[in-house]
Amino acid sequence: MFLMLRVLRHEAELTRSALTNSFGPVIFRHMVRILVATLLMSLSGGICQAQSSPGIEIRVRALDYKTGRPLKHHRIAIWLSDSAGEIQYHVSQEVIRSTGEDGCAVFQLTEPLPPNIRIDTVMLPDWNCAATWQLATGLIMQRGIVGEYKSDAECKKKGAPPTASAVPGEVVILVHRLGLFGRLNRLFY
Repeated sequence: MFLMLRVLRHEAELTRSALTNSFGPVIFRHMVRILVATLLMSLSGGICQAQSSPGIEIRVRALDYKTGRPLKHHRIAIWLSDSAGEIQYHVSQEVIRSTGEDGCAVFQLTEPLPPNIRIDTVMLPDWNCAATWQLATGLIMQRGIVGEYKSDAECKKKGAPPTASAVPGEVVILVHRLGLFGRLNRLFY
């Protein structure tokens, strides 16, 4: 304890003499400049790093299953497989994004890409009418995928489903907006 107080007293004396000495203010100004320059370089490095490419982009476009119109502000989830291509609930990594005005949800993935992904809706009134349970990531990136229309009880309708096409890096899903009884049924499904 005595040694610590003695060091602090010497430190205060050195600081006081540096500020009152003729060379002290010059050294102090240089130290401040170096400190500011170091701080600015570290901040600009973080900004440049944030502007670099964030990874691979996969877009999911959600369309109404009857009209084919884009669905705005709907939550979409993707599950990433492990290196063996397996997707397991409560184990696999899940990423959730909302669709924009164009009906697209954009997911940024880092490399190495998982071999497979699963895509589904996560809002109670939404029912995914496209079979997107295990999609090959390589096919999504090469040509894009339109989820195969499934005609289960919630997706049956008169007429053919709307036609859609996908571009490389995109998955298109068809979504049925459930009514009250459909939502109650989904709660117990």
